[in-house]
Amino acid sequence: MSADELLRRLRSHQVPELIFLFGQETYLIQQMVCSVREAVLPVAGDDFNDNQFYGKEATAELILEAAMTYPVFAEKRLVTVKDAHQLPAVELDELIPYLQNPVPQTCLLLIADKIDNRRKFFQQFKKTGTLIEFKPLSDREVPRHIRQVLDQKQIQISADGLELFCLMVDGNLQEIHGELEKLLTYIGTATRIEIKDVEAVVSRGRVESVFELGNAVGRGDVAKGLSLLRWLGAAGEAPLKILSLLVRHFRQLWQVRELQVKKYPAREIAKVAGVPFFVVDELIRQGKKFSRNDFQRAFELFVETDLAMKSSGADAEALLDSLILRLIHK
Repeated sequence: MSADELLRRLRSHQVPELIFLFGQETYLIQQMVCSVREAVLPVAGDDFNDNQFYGKEATAELILEAAMTYPVFAEKRLVTVKDAHQLPAVELDELIPYLQNPVPQTCLLLIADKIDNRRKFFQQFKKTGTLIEFKPLSDREVPRHIRQVLDQKQIQISADGLELFCLMVDGNLQEIHGELEKLLTYIGTATRIEIKDVEAVVSRGRVESVFELGNAVGRGDVAKGLSLLRWLGAAGEAPLKILSLLVRHFRQLWQVRELQVKKYPAREIAKVAGVPFFVVDELIRQGKKFSRNDFQRAFELFVETDLAMKSSGADAEALLDSLILRLIHK
């Protein structure tokens, strides 16, 4: 059963007796836990029918005692085991008979970071229960998730605003939703998020570092460029994300340079290129160091580096180092 299917069942008041949620995406897991609790315990503060355990401290005996206790003045009882991956194997094995014949009036909900599919417990759970893994969203899935969240609130976001937002936040949904809440508060009664709103609200640390990386490349400063690469890597930035940020920077650089050659005023350049007005002068200075052939060659290098990262198995950091050196020695 998928997460969407479980949600549909919960909304239809069809609560499975056995639910196991696991994976690295804790935000989605917590959202599902809330949905399960609302379906099983519609009355807030129903302590009589709400039992919670932690895997490190719980025993199968305590869990079974709670699960086999009939609900008090309610249709169902919720028994939750958090950090279930910390339950000793012997305790899990003692729960197997219950999995084969669960109490219909009880929802046994287990939450874990990971599972071991080789164990008999999980082989049995797959047969009689609902086992769902929550994986982190891929870079391709993040924009769609953001649009879905905003659609539910009847809020639109511009294409360039969405692109910048995705570049400025990690794929971690906790951070994404936190930044979205700040954005929604910032725009107030407006129904559309523009790139200027993203620039005003979302943390700029990484983008500013990449802008400095662009500066270093433009100045021919090899030491500074490699140092910034190391900093971004140490900050946990994925090599492909660094490459994406560099590509975006050079795309803006090229566009600003073309507009400047056509004698566009600075404010018009900012509007057409979709960049903050205060960075236009610096982008113009950087852009003057590159010819049209230089820009074309830079994007050939970006494609080459992207393909090498995804297919050759070469060291990603070494590929980025090589990219910076080749951009500087254009």
